[in-house]
Amino acid sequence: MSKFLWKGEQVIGIINGHGPSDWSASGVSIDTRTLKKGDIFFALAGPNYDGHQFISSAIKKGASIVISNAPSLAFKDKVIIVSDVFNALISLGRFSRKRNKGKIIAITGSSGKTTVKEMLALSLSKSGKIHYSEASYNNKIGVSLSLSRMPIDSDFSIFELGMNNAGEISYLSNLVEPHIALINNTGNAHIGNLNSKKEIEKAKMEIVSGITSNGKLIINENISLSSYPKKLSENKNLKILKFGYKKNSNFILEKYLYSSGLSLIDATINRANISYSLKAPGSHMAMNSIAVIGVCFLLGVSPDVSKQTISNFESMDGRGKIHDLSIMGKKIEVIDESYNANPESTKSSISLLSEIDFLKSKRKILVFGDMLELGNFSKEMHIDIASFINESDVDLVFCIGSEIKNLWDNLILSKRGYHSIDPEILISSLKNKLKENDLILIKGSSKSGIKIIFNALMEEQLNRNIA
Repeated sequence: MSKFLWKGEQVIGIINGHGPSDWSASGVSIDTRTLKKGDIFFALAGPNYDGHQFISSAIKKGASIVISNAPSLAFKDKVIIVSDVFNALISLGRFSRKRNKGKIIAITGSSGKTTVKEMLALSLSKSGKIHYSEASYNNKIGVSLSLSRMPIDSDFSIFELGMNNAGEISYLSNLVEPHIALINNTGNAHIGNLNSKKEIEKAKMEIVSGITSNGKLIINENISLSSYPKKLSENKNLKILKFGYKKNSNFILEKYLYSSGLSLIDATINRANISYSLKAPGSHMAMNSIAVIGVCFLLGVSPDVSKQTISNFESMDGRGKIHDLSIMGKKIEVIDESYNANPESTKSSISLLSEIDFLKSKRKILVFGDMLELGNFSKEMHIDIASFINESDVDLVFCIGSEIKNLWDNLILSKRGYHSIDPEILISSLKNKLKENDLILIKGSSKSGIKIIFNALMEEQLNRNIA
């Protein structure tokens, strides 16, 4: 295949643009900070920035061409004019999907989407050429960008589909047109926008609308098929498969044990028994791996091959990665779950503390930030987590944020560490109460300030290492 991803004349036709056509591009970018020489630069305008302000920077960094909604006298030989830059990016993504002949996989769920995407990419890495979306590129811009970057000859391409409101998954699924779609789980994330878990299930099930004919849908066994949109699947001849703990599921987690830094897993994949390990802790990670091996099986990859590649998967930053630190001369273990939080993922993370310390030899500390986007359900769901903590073997809880005050007020006194809306004050209190060999879980929604606390602990470790 040509080293070029896009040719000028072709792109101009796809996006209905006006400008130079004698150029080629090896990539696509919307951010000059990460732009590479040879990229097409789409000058998108957002609420906090306007890409047109960075046209000069993009060209200086080596952009092949710039897609803009306004002419540039200084760079007229490097700018293509379109009526709408965002729609141009979507059009390029749609065309890229149509020309690709490989297998397309789409992943959605209330939690774990990015982890599953990364795990699946690793598991397929020895079975063909892989393309997958970066980071959490799971909205209209991110998915369109990932599609436009997809090589013509990729064997497997993996896309993450996110949502805040009803209708968004349907739109993204019809962009991606997956052969296989996976709904990892449905929880209470974004319930503030959708009002009930049933509505969340229906929103996730919208993924069916874009699945190709004779495609496959894999769902967590806990998802009710009453929310399955039959009208969206008419004449598609879709096959539905389930994963979970139950014997009537197609892909089953039979046994899980965390020991010596490894998750040890026994599974049944389409009636075949396999055993393997993960370098990522938690029964929720084990369940993620079951879904991934199930997808690989449907793509023709033997479970015996999948288990070998997936065994190299390690937890990602902010999503369960474990750090051994020394804080104020005390050796502690920190589980970084600072990327995000909803009620279901929080309970899984709290359970992880006991799974790691099954001998109950460590003091367990939860540093917890607000769970956001819960709307009118926020108070009751924070109180519910308080009840869960009270029944757990968590020893101390440190809370950051305003919504989490509802949790703090319902904790039993013996488990209260400290509550503040100021991360710096909370950090000081936490450090003063640390003891040798503590096991700390850091969990919260990304905008709660929880990351500040994790970064402060990591910075102290770095300063100590330098000193």
